[in-house]
Amino acid sequence: MTSTTPSRPAAAERLRAEHGPALTLGDDCDLPDDLQVEIDPGAHLTLGNRVSIRRGSTIQVHRGATVAIGDDVAIGEHTFISAMAGIRIGTGAALSNMVDLHDHNHRPRTAEHVPTGQLVPWASGFEAAPIIIEPGAILANKVTVTAGVRIGANALVGANAMVSRSIAPDTVATGVPATPRRTFDGAPAPREDPRTLTIGFFGTSIMEHLEAVNAQMTTQANLPEIGSKVTVEAWAQRGWVHRLALSLRAAWPHIAFDVHNHGEGGATSRDIAGIVEADRATTGTDYDLVFLGCGINDVWRRFQGRTAEAVGLDEYTRHLNAMLDQLSGYTRRIVVVSETPFGPAEDPDTVTAMNRELARYNTAAHAAADAHGALFLDVWAPFTAAARHLTGEPVTLWSDGVHLTELGDTVLLQQTEQLLAEHRIVEKLLDYPLMERDAALTAYGPMFAQHRPSGS
Repeated sequence: MTSTTPSRPAAAERLRAEHGPALTLGDDCDLPDDLQVEIDPGAHLTLGNRVSIRRGSTIQVHRGATVAIGDDVAIGEHTFISAMAGIRIGTGAALSNMVDLHDHNHRPRTAEHVPTGQLVPWASGFEAAPIIIEPGAILANKVTVTAGVRIGANALVGANAMVSRSIAPDTVATGVPATPRRTFDGAPAPREDPRTLTIGFFGTSIMEHLEAVNAQMTTQANLPEIGSKVTVEAWAQRGWVHRLALSLRAAWPHIAFDVHNHGEGGATSRDIAGIVEADRATTGTDYDLVFLGCGINDVWRRFQGRTAEAVGLDEYTRHLNAMLDQLSGYTRRIVVVSETPFGPAEDPDTVTAMNRELARYNTAAHAAADAHGALFLDVWAPFTAAARHLTGEPVTLWSDGVHLTELGDTVLLQQTEQLLAEHRIVEKLLDYPLMERDAALTAYGPMFAQHRPSGS
């Protein structure tokens, strides 16, 4: 007996008919008949070549968002993918059964978000941030991935894990929350637009730390002869800031660190406030992390008799609060760094008086940091302890009582690294910040532009 029931069109054909230009569908995809795809106005779904999706799965692309699934991706049964900002799954990645990817969540029902007290689930609105799964990553069954997370290439996430923090490439992570357990020598995989953290430094010569440079002085295979002369080719920024940048790159080689050292020799808080303002006006740079330190020249100028350049404590406090107000508007994390004490720059009694005054400025800096939700890095106590107990060579932390030797720089570097580790600052900055959904679409849209038809 011949059936008169018309055959159901293949899943790919059905989806093309339903969604038209909102769907980009590659070749040789293996899609189940019951695949549910919802694409709202202004949204776009891209599936690469040879994508395999098993039965019972759902893909939601909400208004304006993008979901981009690369070539040779395998997605298991009853997986749920829902985007309000954007979700990208890299080439060759695999999602096992019942994986859940949501790049958004309800905002809390605060009085601000629900001023009328309306009792409907969506009244508070939503916040969103991208989910990026890099090529070759594997998510085992029942893994949940939350908004703002990036899972590195080749990473393996164990069953039932909840990924609420970004995971480095070539890493095995398990648990709730998913925690790195070990790393491995990963197979080659394309590294798509690496995560970049932008770090700013605003301060004095302690941060700027200029050194004369000649390539021959540092090229071990071509060092100049003893007693010979070389020409200074340039000045370069070194010191603890330079060494911290190298340390960060060594610890997180898969992350790009864009370091802006705005330290300036001789600058007072008055000068640094101008530098902060000019940087914003001329570059518009948004920072993930900023280190801010000032005060030593404010005090020193008065003891040098340069009273017109000296900055009193009240004015210093105003400048510091103004800088923190401004930086807080476009910086995710701020660290206020205390000034290091004066060494033997003058006679002992004068140095004692200078340090007594400088300590008052550090106290004001600590209070300003607390008031603005910034961290305060107190290097005064470890610096004075090191100076008091120091033995061996070199025997000093200062080159001239103000500027630091390599040993002094190392004390600063260690204290900074300790603060970063204690508060897990870099790890937390690797996640994409949650934003109100429309703001998220604007901020993160460029990350997904290449996965949408031009002009969409």
